[in-house]
Amino acid sequence: MIREALQKRKDQNTPAILQDEQWISYSQLAGQAAQIQALFPKENETKNRRPIAVIFLNDGADFLAALFAVLQAGWTAFPINHRLSADELSDLLRQMPVTLIITSSQLRPLCDAAASYCQTEPAVLTADHLPALSHPAPEVESPPPDTPMLLLSSSGTTGRIKLVQLSENNVAFTVRAYIKHMGYEKFQDPDPRYALGTPLFGIYGLLVTFSCILQGFPMIPMAENFTLNTFYQAVQKHKISHYDGGTLVAILMERTLGRTIPYDLSALRYLGFGGSKAPWGTLKRLSRAFPEVRFWSGYGMTEASPLIAQPYQGLPPDKLDSVGIPLPGVKVMIETEKGRTDQPNQSGEIVAQGPNIMLGYYENKKATEEILLEGWLHTGDIGYFDNDGYLYICGRKKNMILVRGFNVYPEEVETRLLSCPLIKDCFVYSKVPEPGSEIEIVCADIVPSGPDVAPEMIQDWCSGHLADYKCPKIINLKESLKKTSTGKNQRIKKE
Repeated sequence: MIREALQKRKDQNTPAILQDEQWISYSQLAGQAAQIQALFPKENETKNRRPIAVIFLNDGADFLAALFAVLQAGWTAFPINHRLSADELSDLLRQMPVTLIITSSQLRPLCDAAASYCQTEPAVLTADHLPALSHPAPEVESPPPDTPMLLLSSSGTTGRIKLVQLSENNVAFTVRAYIKHMGYEKFQDPDPRYALGTPLFGIYGLLVTFSCILQGFPMIPMAENFTLNTFYQAVQKHKISHYDGGTLVAILMERTLGRTIPYDLSALRYLGFGGSKAPWGTLKRLSRAFPEVRFWSGYGMTEASPLIAQPYQGLPPDKLDSVGIPLPGVKVMIETEKGRTDQPNQSGEIVAQGPNIMLGYYENKKATEEILLEGWLHTGDIGYFDNDGYLYICGRKKNMILVRGFNVYPEEVETRLLSCPLIKDCFVYSKVPEPGSEIEIVCADIVPSGPDVAPEMIQDWCSGHLADYKCPKIINLKESLKKTSTGKNQRIKKE
């Protein structure tokens, strides 16, 4: 289903990738994928293991052509953030036997340097200068769909990085669910065109990309250097109807409510969010300001390919702060001290079971067994169901701060802080004020929205918008914050 999706559109001369200059058709994209696949080295797969190819490219047509070249060859694709340094890339490459790196001419020197440290040096191929095909396009290989198709870096923020193995069955299940839940026919979306505000090397971007290709929708990758202005320009110029990506766009849209928008946004029909929670109430306020647009949040993680829950073809107005309902075929429970339950208003760790759950971490049995217990994926997220079965997310179990007997979830405080006009970005964490003390206090590193913002101004705002035990006692102003390769706050593991 996934591996052959692009080649099934090889005769389709309609837009696949929207660009400022000229769009790239599905037939052009399929042709480029075939050109890249034809250059693959001949590799004899070992028993139970297929060749692995790294994709080290900017978001765009070259990335997608390289990705499908790997999938069509029946290999395992390992997309990597192209912003990594040579040292970081070499650390990843040494974790597995990589056969091939597909990159660009500009990034090739970095890849060559990283590859030279590998025990068996992989071949390096550039995707931006390709010879014409001198023979028929290679065939699409179809390995067993329950074997690894994708290797993806987990968004874990501490320790040695874990590599998630996803099969074609895993990904196809969530892609089918995503398409069904979107309800294109129900909402009579005449010509869906997608803006992707999430990187293509991550599972969220890949989920939406695979869905677009299966449906034949045009798309424009926008995760790099995203601004609200460039998004609005794309909506007007390319008639963008759908957005999927991070919550930054929702935060920026809310902050500019009431201002004149000098762009035609009449094509916009849907904004979906994942990766982090939108500030409480933001989607409700945006829905009132843009009644013709559907605002939804879903929930998942790389280890779940990635969807666990999503709104089903719409959300009631009073459920906009939820992440929808569990996917059909995926069992979701709340694990409390008394055991697993699906009863309403019981807070605990979210656990899931279903065909979307990963094969395991690559050659890391210990880490796999720690997260897959008795057949249940332990997400590390705290949440609860309401009386109607809608799922709500509170925060991360491992990041919880205990303040005077109260549980404080940094993510919850961060989403509230991001609604403050004084704050551009923030990172909330705990600190023990005295050695040996068991008392924790809430701290925040904050990127202010302007040069005149002082910590006292932020603390005054917090006192009116957060419970006293959630208010940061120490505020440090920063120029920028450290992020993981997937754009999340880089948290330090609590000992």
